Amino acid sequence: MKQNIYDYSFEMSRQRKHNITVALIVSVSVFIFLNIVVNFILFPVLVRSDSMSEEISANSVVFVTPLTRTPERGDVVLVKRLDGKKLSAGENVLNLVFRFFTAQTFAPFGHSSRATGKESIRRVLALPGDTIYMKDYVLYVKPAGQSQFLSEFEVSDGDYSILSFSVPAEWDCIGSNPQMEETVLKENEYFVLADNRVEAVDSRSYGPITADKIGGKVVLEYFPLSSFKAF
Repeated sequence: MKQNIYDYSFEMSRQRKHNITVALIVSVSVFIFLNIVVNFILFPVLVRSDSMSEEISANSVVFVTPLTRTPERGDVVLVKRLDGKKLSAGENVLNLVFRFFTAQTFAPFGHSSRATGKESIRRVLALPGDTIYMKDYVLYVKPAGQSQFLSEFEVSDGDYSILSFSVPAEWDCIGSNPQMEETVLKENEYFVLADNRVEAVDSRSYGPITADKIGGKVVLEYFPLSSFKAF
């Protein structure tokens, strides 16, 4: 009967066990480290729709940092699901594992056909205490403590463009309303809009969001490479 060299070499057997242990420790450590980075410092998000066109097109991938939860006007942020449903601890763990191995593009749990049942990328255009109204798809903002309305482009720090066009009167699209009555944002309320004002659901439909619904700030678009840019 053929013998295995490890059967009679104690030193080699011990070294083999040591190597296996080290490999497991390194693998687990790398996995934990990458998940800390992915969940608490910087993580990729696949943008599946054209809701942020022209700025971010469908199937682009952006980096989001959860370190910024208090946005400024004009910031592009990740909005968490708004339907109030929560996953179990086990489902969250499995989602974490699947997202890690698929570069954040797939998770088996938490899918919903409702617009409020999934994460989305939106632009923050008004802050707590602001007074706002919309005309012809453009938001007008009177910042808290000021007396004059300015267009969203005047109060935002960055430059961007919006996608808007006339739609038929009979087109009952929840995200296409070009007008909005004057309203005042309450404490801890943020008004978010899609850059595609005709075909996306945003605060015009579900109202202002609170800070705890902001999952982080978009800081970089890195795929496709032709669209590489910082925000």
